[in-house]
Amino acid sequence: MMPHAPSTLSENEIAQIEQHKYFLSEKAGYDVGWEHAEQDWREHFGPQASDVAEPGPATVRPKGLGGFFKRLISRAAV
Repeated sequence: MMPHAPSTLSENEIAQIEQHKYFLSEKAGYDVGWEHAEQDWREHFGPQASDVAEPGPATVRPKGLGGFFKRLISRAAV
């Protein structure tokens, strides 16, 4: 479900944001909404998030959905 269109997001990015929204909502105990989830995803996992990070081994990010879950779990453990 895409709340607004047209979108500059790929289908893969939309799926990642939907999953991110699910996990954020579960953690919060209520539906955090698409806009909040998209903004949080862009800040923590989106393409520009790696541009802001310091260079080094910590910025090497696995690709695809598996990489999304690894990053999500590693951030939840902090």
